[in-house]
Amino acid sequence: MGALVHPSLVSLLLRLLPGPILRALDTWSQRAARRRWEQRQQKWRRGKAPAVATVDSIDYHLKPWRD
Repeated sequence: MGALVHPSLVSLLLRLLPGPILRALDTWSQRAARRRWEQRQQKWRRGKAPAVATVDSIDYHLKPWRD
């Protein structure tokens, strides 16, 4: 559960941070968001993947097209 913080206090603190720190926080946030997105995609793909039957060997015999 998130803590309730007055938005103006958060925005004031962010404005006081130097530029390099803000860029580092943005970079970290983008990586975290990308990682969560990839995890959601993988979870969705696992749910959509058809059940694959395990077969030791597949017997495929090529048949001539025209004799």
